[in-house]
Amino acid sequence: MAKSTKRGFTLVELIVVISIIGVLAAILVPSMLGYVKRSKRTADISSAKSIHDSVMAILADDDEAAEAFSASSIGKHHASGKTGGETDNYDFIIVCSKDGASNNGPNHSTWSGNAQTKPFTDLLNDFMGKGKSPVKFQRSASGKKLNRWYIGYRDPNPIDVEIWVGDGTTDTPMYRLWPNTEEDYV
Repeated sequence: MAKSTKRGFTLVELIVVISIIGVLAAILVPSMLGYVKRSKRTADISSAKSIHDSVMAILADDDEAAEAFSASSIGKHHASGKTGGETDNYDFIIVCSKDGASNNGPNHSTWSGNAQTKPFTDLLNDFMGKGKSPVKFQRSASGKKLNRWYIGYRDPNPIDVEIWVGDGTTDTPMYRLWPNTEEDYV
């Protein structure tokens, strides 16, 4: 009867395999993090386009909502952004906002403005639903968490609808996402 010998891996073979896995991980992890970051940015831009399309549909279909949209604002923001390589300075009139935090609490899960924008925000909430719309890209250039959507228009033309995001601490729009996403939203 033949003797069978079982031979396992040597310590050197195990160290070589572990080092190869470590090198591959060191190469792949940073590129995978870049893909995740770009996919979150793309998801936010897609959400902004969807919000924009919903606003435009409401403004086209309902005269009372269109009048409420253009007649009132909850704030004005001096905007400066690049469009086609040119710096563009204008006033952005904020009509309504919505909490974009991904928390599970019931607060701010609807678009809100003021009493004058109510006909518009009611239709928008009915049209888009009252669930959360999280901002997926988590940090601004200053390190603050982005968690608020803004709908408004370029002063003085209410047809120039824009969608912005910002942090909820200052309640100020920081990045234009639609149309013409700002280059520094990366």
